[in-house]
Amino acid sequence: MFNTSGIEFTFTKKEDISEVINGSLHLPYDAFSTVGPTAMWNESCAEQLQDFGRPEKIIIGVMLAIITAVTVMGNTLVVIAVCVVKKLRQPSNYLLVSLAVADLSVAIVVMPFVIVTDLTGGKWLFGEVFCNIFIAMDVMCCTASIMTLCVISVDR
Repeated sequence: MFNTSGIEFTFTKKEDISEVINGSLHLPYDAFSTVGPTAMWNESCAEQLQDFGRPEKIIIGVMLAIITAVTVMGNTLVVIAVCVVKKLRQPSNYLLVSLAVADLSVAIVVMPFVIVTDLTGGKWLFGEVFCNIFIAMDVMCCTASIMTLCVISVDR
């Protein structure tokens, strides 16, 4: 996501180097134009922009929408099954419900915004404030899922 390989910086003045050391150098937007012919950098949310054609966007959008829909439906069925079927209401299955809820939160809170960002070529359309909220939600939901997997493995 934050890969800067292939980017060369040339400094013409001694002040430029000292500004980089101090961390205060503000480069113009065109400084990243040497990345490639179809890649640019998004100033908000620091993503590399990719330029996809119309057929590629359709294929990517359909595939990501299918993955999201299957994730929501599957995890919803797990939660419903454990809640409705009396034989499944066991403490070990509550961990599976916790995992399903964590994955469901990823599918509902994170995946739709990732799909939109992917379809726009990596450009973040939702503003800088929501970018920070989104990153926090992404990390929180994914960490909840990973930690639940760890607890399940210890339990088994």
